[in-house]
Amino acid sequence: MIRFDNLPPEVMHAMCTPMHQILPAVTLPQSSSASTSGALYLGSLAAVYDAAALREAHISHIIQVLDVPWQPLSEKDGFSCYKIPVMDDISVDLRPHLEEACTHIDRILRSGKSVLVHCHQVS
Repeated sequence: MIRFDNLPPEVMHAMCTPMHQILPAVTLPQSSSASTSGALYLGSLAAVYDAAALREAHISHIIQVLDVPWQPLSEKDGFSCYKIPVMDDISVDLRPHLEEACTHIDRILRSGKSVLVHCHQVS
């Protein structure tokens, strides 16, 4: 459960906003295989429940920091999903997973596709 009683208003707003664009799509030099790079978004679990908003933002790939037996969206919904199988907890060390995840994200962006990175937010 997400609790807001001890959070500043700007943090509360960020948590309630499903996704934020971190990197916009850009035109790449002609030497690149794709003509544009994809955009990178960061979002909450709420973003993954809004398939229409993801499609409107041209997001086709989802990076999930989530260790649960259910997945809000998956390949059956038309999204390519990459799961980092760790609990979303302040004590979890993501460092062992970062290089592989960043390489995966970079490959997607360079192919011209957009990515949402999300995790479940703990209270």
